[in-house]
This record gives sequence, structure tokens and C-alpha cells, in this order.
Amino acid sequence: MSMKIFSILPFLLICQIGFAQRTTFSVGLNSGISRFSGASAHGTTSLTIGGSFCHCESQAASSLGNLPAATVGASAIVQREFKSHFVVSLEAGYEILRTRIKVDQYQLDDMIVKTDGVNITRHQFVNAFPSAGYNFRLNETLNLTVTGGIDLGFGLKSSSRTTIPDFSENLYTDQDNLVQKVDHRARIQAKLDGKRLGFTASYAHGTRNWLNGWAGGPTDLHMRVWRVGVQYRIF
Repeated sequence: MSMKIFSILPFLLICQIGFAQRTTFSVGLNSGISRFSGASAHGTTSLTIGGSFCHCESQAASSLGNLPAATVGASAIVQREFKSHFVVSLEAGYEILRTRIKVDQYQLDDMIVKTDGVNITRHQFVNAFPSAGYNFRLNETLNLTVTGGIDLGFGLKSSSRTTIPDFSENLYTDQDNLVQKVDHRARIQAKLDGKRLGFTASYAHGTRNWLNGWAGGPTDLHMRVWRVGVQYRIF
């Protein structure tokens, strides 16, 4: 019996070394830029107000912009690191992604003018980022953690604001038919952290077509997101 116990001790020791772990909890803030890409995304659009002289109907500016716009978000992060420095983590939070398109033509009834307007669309999400990767110990207090996973954005709503400065025009439009119930994006992230404070940089490449099922013209639209952030480890 004692021989059997001694024979399994090395195996138990290996398991302890391999599976010993440390769990941390952090909170974070991030910002960056986001934009649409794909055949349906454009850099310019036009806006038509309509009127009795032109016999035309009003037409809102397109919200499918491929120009970058600022993002903002906040999250909580749980990370588990094993003795082998393999890490798994889950980040969850709230985020606003923005996309932008220039409005270069404005039609007011039968008057058509060139303008320097802009349409910015806000997309509100509850985000989840399950990931796995490796922690590189640079020294006793400094770590570089590289992880990859799936960015899951659960869409809340989208809305656009079109601004035409020449006419002091601000138009607000709901875009709830555009926001995705679940937007999924392949994401890679690097985090440089010390004892408490960490800095992150990540890129997320959308794999979901936002115009899937739409009819007419090109229907290829994907989200791209670049983020930088700061995280503070609570324990």
C-alpha cells in the first residue's frame, strides 16, 4: 500500500505544479477608435431634406461610415493564472462604439450645395471578452500578458447625429434596425502590468456581417475596433 502511495506522489506533485493558480480581479477603462469596413462602408454620403419644388422625398445621410471615430468603455476583469503562466480571463462591461461618414452634399428642396457635414453613429453594447493566453514575466514586478479570444457585443441601440455646419443643422435618427443583437469579433490583446496598475492595447476584427439578410446593393459590413486602456487590480 505504501509503495502505491509513493508511486503516485510524483504524479500529484506534477499536477500541483501544473494546476496551481492565482485569481485576480480588476476594473478598467478604455478608449480608442472604431469604424466599419467592407463593400457597404463608405467615406462620404449626401442628405436630402425634400420639398415641394424639387418633388423629392427626404433622405437621411448614410450611417455606414468607414471613417474612424472615438470609442469609450468600462469593464471588470477576472483572470486566472496557472503555475505554467497560462492564463484564462473574462472581461465584461459597457461600451460605446462610434462610426463616422462625411456629408459632402446637402439638398434643401431644389437647392443643392456642397458642404462639410458629418454623420456620427453611436452603437451601445454590453460586452463580454472570454480569452486565453500566456503571461511573460519580464522581471519581479513587470508582466506582459498576451491573450486572444472572442469579443461578444450584445447590442442595445444605435443612433445617428448628422451635423451640417453651414446651415446649423443637427438631425437625430434612431438606427435600431442596424445594431446587432450579438456582434462577434476576433480579438487579440496585450497587457503590460505591475503590482496594481496595467495598460492594455487590443484589436478586434468583426466576423459578423451587419447587413446579413438585407436586400439591394452590396451587403458586406463589419466592425473594426482598436482600443487602449488602463486596468487597476483590486485583488
